Parts: sequence; C-alpha cells; structure tokens
Amino acid sequence: MDTPLQLFAFCRGGFEQECQNELKTAIEKTGIVATALATPGSGYCIVTPRDPHDGVLQKLSFQNLIFSRHVIAVDDGLPLLTPKDRLSPLRHRLQAVSRRIGPFSQLWLGWPDNEASRVLAPLCRTLAGRLEAMLKEDGAWESTAGGPRGEVVFLTGTSALTGYSLPRNSSRWPMGLPRLRMPANAPSRSALKLEEALHWFADQGGANRPILPGQTAVDLGAAPGGWTWAMVGRGIAVTAVDRGRMAENVAASSLVRHVREDGFRFQPDFKPDWLLCDIIDKPRKVADLVARWADHGWCRNAIFNLKLPMKKRWEEVGLCRDRITETLAGSGRVFHLQFRQLYHDREEVTGFLKLGK
Repeated sequence: MDTPLQLFAFCRGGFEQECQNELKTAIEKTGIVATALATPGSGYCIVTPRDPHDGVLQKLSFQNLIFSRHVIAVDDGLPLLTPKDRLSPLRHRLQAVSRRIGPFSQLWLGWPDNEASRVLAPLCRTLAGRLEAMLKEDGAWESTAGGPRGEVVFLTGTSALTGYSLPRNSSRWPMGLPRLRMPANAPSRSALKLEEALHWFADQGGANRPILPGQTAVDLGAAPGGWTWAMVGRGIAVTAVDRGRMAENVAASSLVRHVREDGFRFQPDFKPDWLLCDIIDKPRKVADLVARWADHGWCRNAIFNLKLPMKKRWEEVGLCRDRITETLAGSGRVFHLQFRQLYHDREEVTGFLKLGK
C-alpha cells in the first residue's frame, strides 16, 4: 500500500469520541465524505475519507482542532511486522510514501497514549535512528525545514501505521506531547498547564501574541499560585485574585499583588495584558466571565480553562465558544478565539482569546 488512506489523530485517553466527532465534522466541512472509528481508552481515533486521493490532510486546519493532539495521514498498517524484522517492511512502506509526497525532513516514531502502549516506547527509541539512516541511504530524506515528516505509529509490537504529517499543519512535538518537567519550586501541577498553553498560544507567529517581560496579568482563582508562578517566572507582574492562601514563595515575589476577593466579582483598576482564569466552576459560567472582561475592554488577551461535564463535552465547548463569540461579535469587537485540550489538561480544555485594537 503506497497511498495513505486514513487520518490518525492522537488524543487524550477517554476523549476518543470527542476527537472522532470533531475530526469527522472538520473533514466533512471540506466536502469530503468520511467514516470514523474510535475505541474507548485507546488514545486515538481514525477517520477514513471515501476518496483517499482528496488531499484531506492539506485541507484540514489543525489549529482549529481541540481534541486532536497531532494528526497524521496513514496507511492501513499492512503488511504486519515480525519481531525478527520490523525495519524492512517499515522502510519499504516509508519509501513508497516518500515517492508520492517527496523526501522527509524528519522522522517521528510514536505510540498511543494509553497504559498498554507505553511498553512500545523503548522499541521506538531503538528503531528510530536505524530507520532514519535507511531513509537517508534511500534518498528519502532531505533536511529542509518545513518538509513533510515521515511518521510511524506502533499499535502493538508487530502492528504499525506509516505515513506523514505536515509541520505547518500539525503539532510541533511528536505525538503532540510537549516535553515539560515539573519544576521543584512550582506551587502546583497547574503551572505546567499554563506553560504548555503559553507554548501553544503565546508565540511569535500566526494569530497568536507573544508574552514578554514587563507585561501585566490578572489571575482569577489564583491560589495556591501555579499560574501566577509561571507568569512571574517570565517577568510578568501579576494581580492574584483569590480568597485562599497563596504559596509562600509566590506571595513573597515583588511582582505579585494578592487580592483576597471572589474572582467572579473582581473588577480591575487597570487594563492587564493577560487575563488568566483556572476557576473550578461550570464551563458556561467561566465563558461568560471571560466574555464580560473582553466586552468591557478590561484585558488584551485571556487564557482560561473550562472544566467539562462527563457527557456531551464536545457540545459543551461549542456552546461556550458560541457564548463568547455572540457577546463580542454583538458589540463589534475584533477578536481571535481558540480552544485546545492540552496534554496537561485533564477533564478540561484551555481557551485563548486575543482582542484586536
């Protein structure tokens, strides 16, 4: 098989249905008919367009997806591999992909994010360098930035999908997993959520906006201070709003002002560059709070989390998006709104809102 037939999307375990619904809907909006398959707990979904020659990966906008960590065009995984020789069939299949789309600029090997598949990590590390060397020997490799990546996704030790991804229309990390470590002095795990969000939403390109030392932020529901700590580490002055106690190392910073007040009632006396909100409450209530801040012109950007219900999670995100959009569009505001379920999120998604001038 030399033509990728399907789209493979990595996702968080337990969110396969949301990933499937979103990806299938996004594909069908391009006019391509598709079927989808998602096994609960697998950490991935597969969508199969009726016509494999439609260039569906090129038509899909990865930046607009929420539950897909990384999307790859893949084959059907045949022939099966053997423990004695996994490299030869993988080499042959990747050669065929390269002949069709051009030489690879990178090679990523991965596995679904579930308990059973984590034993495949050492296998991927063992094979990666050898397979890369083979592709270079075959002329299927060209170290040109931005070229397609070769991809291998192991489902078992003898079953793998091969294909490609497009760097400009996919994750910047293998399997969509950023390599972030929990700093020893961070007051809570939530610091990693904001760090990852800043990697996604506060860079130098696209519709995003850079985060710079000297900017200001208001952190609603700040205690014990994970998000405040992450911003202070970047040189941002933070007004931390929470009735609860802040971690001592956070409260001691000269860049932190702690206001003991309910985050839903607080109103700023200045216009911060960033509104942060990780309040545990109903997602629509948090969406309305962010919309109110933006509509009143109380901030320039916002990063916020929506804690999702157990059912209809994809639909709930859509309702929250609509509430924010309707509020801001109704008052003529120029804005960019984006959502993503981050690796460090759990039963939640993270939103990014940028307001125009």
